[in-house]
Formats: sequence, C-alpha cells, structure tokens
Amino acid sequence: MDGFINSVLFSIVYGISCEAYFGTIAEKRVWKQKWVGRMTVLAFGAGFMIISYTPVPPYIFQPVRLAVVVAAAAQLYFRIKPLHNLLFSILFCSIYWMETMLAASLIFMLPQAQAGALEKKTESIVAGIHLCLMLAFHYRYKKSARKLLGVKWERFGIFPIISLIVVMAVTMLPWDRGSAVENHVRLTVNLGVIAISLCAFYLTGNLLEKDMEMQGIRLLHERTKNQINMYHNMQKSYEQQRKYLHDYKNQLACIQGMLEEGRTKEALAYISKLTGGLKKSADHINANHTAVNVVLNQKYQEAGDRGIAMAIAVNDLSGLTVSEEEIVTLLVNLIDNAMEACGKLDKNKIIQFKMMLEEGELILSVRNPVKEPVRIKDGRVATSKEDAGNHGIGLLNVEAVIKKNAGTSVIRCEDGWFSFSAMIPIPA
Repeated sequence: MDGFINSVLFSIVYGISCEAYFGTIAEKRVWKQKWVGRMTVLAFGAGFMIISYTPVPPYIFQPVRLAVVVAAAAQLYFRIKPLHNLLFSILFCSIYWMETMLAASLIFMLPQAQAGALEKKTESIVAGIHLCLMLAFHYRYKKSARKLLGVKWERFGIFPIISLIVVMAVTMLPWDRGSAVENHVRLTVNLGVIAISLCAFYLTGNLLEKDMEMQGIRLLHERTKNQINMYHNMQKSYEQQRKYLHDYKNQLACIQGMLEEGRTKEALAYISKLTGGLKKSADHINANHTAVNVVLNQKYQEAGDRGIAMAIAVNDLSGLTVSEEEIVTLLVNLIDNAMEACGKLDKNKIIQFKMMLEEGELILSVRNPVKEPVRIKDGRVATSKEDAGNHGIGLLNVEAVIKKNAGTSVIRCEDGWFSFSAMIPIPA
C-alpha cells in the first residue's frame, strides 16, 4: 500500500513539473468541457503511473518510454507541433536523467552508512529538484519562451538528443562502490557531461535569441518599406488634390457664368458638389515640407474619421535635412501608435502633436491619453503588447532614426498620459 501511495505522489509531482514545463512554451488547448482542461496534471500523472506499473524495458529504452508518455500527454493538452513536442519531451528527459545521475554520483561520495540511507530517498530528492527547476523555468521564461515556437530552431534539436544519449551512456557504466578515487573520477565525469550539456543549451539559447532579433529586424524593415510605399501613394494623392484646388478658379468662373445667365439652381448644386470635395481635400497643415505635409494631412483626416481630435503645432520646416524616408518613419509610427491607444478609450480621444524647428534643433513631441499605464523599463516601452498598449510597435525604427541623426528621446507615462519627446540637431 505504501508503494502505491508513493507512486501516486511521485506521479503528481512529475505531472506538476510537466505542466509547468509545457505551459511555459505552449498554449493550452481549449476544451468544451472545462473540467477536461483542468485534468492536465492528472493526465501526465497517469502516464507516470503507467510507467511505474509496467515491466521495465532494457535500460536504453527507458528514456524513450518516458519521452513517449510525456509527449503523448503534452500533445493532448497543449497546442504544439508534433516535432516541437518530441524535441521538448526529449529535453525534459535529458534534464531528468542529468539530475538522477548527479544525485547518484554525490551519494556514492558519501560513507556507505549514510549513502545507504540516502539511496532510498534518491527518487524523492530528484523529484523535488526537478519540480523546483521546472517552476523556476516557468516563472523566468513564461513571457518569452513561446516566441521560440515561431523561430526555425529545429536545426538545434540535435543537442537534446545528443545530450540524452551521452547521459544514458554514462549511466550505463558500472556503478559499483569503489575507492574514493574512482568515486571522484565518476563525479568529475558526470559533472563534465552536465557542464558540456548546459553549455550546449546555453549556446543554443543565444543562437535562438539572435535568430529572433534578426527576424524582428526583418519585420521592422518590411514595415518601413510598406510605410514608404504608403507615403509615395499619399504624395501622389496630395499632388492631385493640389492640382484640383488650383483649378478652382476655373470652376468659379463657370459658376459666375451660370449666375449671370440666371441658372441659380444649377449654380447652387454645382457649388455644393465643389465644396464637398473641397472639404475632403483641403490642406489643414502646411509646414513648407512636402513629406511632413503629406503625412500630417493624411493622419489628421484619418484621426477625424476615427473620432480622434488632433492638436497640431508646426512651424516652417523647410530647413529639415532629415530624409523623407526617415520623416515618414518617425511620423507614421508615432501617430499610428497614438491613434491605436486613443482607439481603446471611450472619451478624451485627443493627440497633441508638436514639430518645431528652433535654433538648429528639431523638437518632436507626441502626447496622448492611455487606458492603462504603459510599463517603461530602461527608457523603453516594455515589449509585452498588453502592457505597452501597442506603443512598442515601430518604436525601434523611431529610435533608430533618432540615433542615426545624433538625437535624443524621452518616453514617459504619467497621470494617464503617454508622451514621447525627441530632439534632433539639424545642421544649417
């Protein structure tokens, strides 16, 4: 009876370890019957119970059996690709076998009387260590580990497999109690294998992080290209509108002719049609800079369509030396982020925008209310989209432009308002 109770307890502990481990790297499946979704620990625990009460296979197949059981339960309760699941299950087994091997090596270092008492507790010790490691892994990486599933990291999956093979090979060596020298050699070899495996995992993690950074840079570059293309389309529309406004003097001459001929109703209808088009295509902002005019006028109209008021302050920006592409990157990203934040509000939807060229410096400021406080860490908006209120999107490109032009920027979130301010030196 005691053996059965111990098996149940160990199975539950390992089940909690598995849930913490896979819950860090993958999302849970949603079940129509909610009680089924709460059975994750029991599902993993049932797998370990099956292992406890089935014949023990040859030693080399023991980790295979464990990996299959863990992967089967994980596939049932988590949204994860089968290949990813298999590699993560093998990694789980590798860590477990490393802990077992290290615990056994340390016990062999003790005097025989003490070692005999601890050998009976080896499984309890390993189960406790494994649970602590998985919980620490969960709380440390629960916000970032799932991003790995979007990176093509399968090419690094050979490391968990090799580590497991090496660990299994070491554990298959004779483990009879020998001299102190033999025990020290065994411990040294085991620690060396563990150190090499940890280095491999660490290097793999670094490579994956670099891969994720490169992917983010590629996405930002693609976003910038799309913004530049949008700007060119906006510029064509802007030029067309200016030509349309220029032709209004001819339209006025036509209206004058209608009135002189007494065609009053036709003249009024014609005027109504023209003023409607004028309302849509009028230039609200003129900063003597084509790129600034195009973007600000388009965003002003877009904000109005979304029920957002824009208070804009600009002066003569004809002396700007910042390239058109960089101007578009700055304005589009900052104003789009502000509009997305205002879109979440029920009232007080306003954006305060300032762009002034004063004493050889470009002063750029965008300020808007936010529904929830924005977390700012080390002078940057936190990367979590929920915490950042979408302000983090595109700000890397904005910071790159400011840094390239030797400028400085400050981000704040105080009293329900998010503000971005920058100063960029402009050569004469």
